[in-house]
Amino acid sequence: MDKCINMAATYLAALKAMVQIHQHNHWTTNGDSFYGDHLLFSKIYETALEDLDLAAEKFMGIFGDECLNYDIQIDYLSKILKKYSKLQGSPAEMSLAIERDFIKLSSKAYDCFQDHDKLTLGLDDMIMSVSSNREEAVYLIQQKLK
Repeated sequence: MDKCINMAATYLAALKAMVQIHQHNHWTTNGDSFYGDHLLFSKIYETALEDLDLAAEKFMGIFGDECLNYDIQIDYLSKILKKYSKLQGSPAEMSLAIERDFIKLSSKAYDCFQDHDKLTLGLDDMIMSVSSNREEAVYLIQQKLK
């Protein structure tokens, strides 16, 4: 499989895992800050879901449906979910960790697409937009953890 197509599939799988983790945290939050945390995780997973849809449609337009390869996505999704399920700490710390790791992955994806002359203006815009949303999520989670 082409390196860029594999990267696109990995990027989508990471977004899917992020949605699942934030949604799980939304459902399972409890304690004194329940209501605020419930709303925070809701906002974050809904934004991540919108980012996933945007990315999937952009990648389909550029790379075709091969970037939606289930085998790659399921394998990577499983690895991500196992990694974060083993983290010690609060749900917010888990959400913060996956957000930060996704931003690093976004940078690698950007470089991969650029290095292989696949970085269109629209793809550049999509990656930047998604990254901006994920940076906002990092900020919100950090504020919650203060």
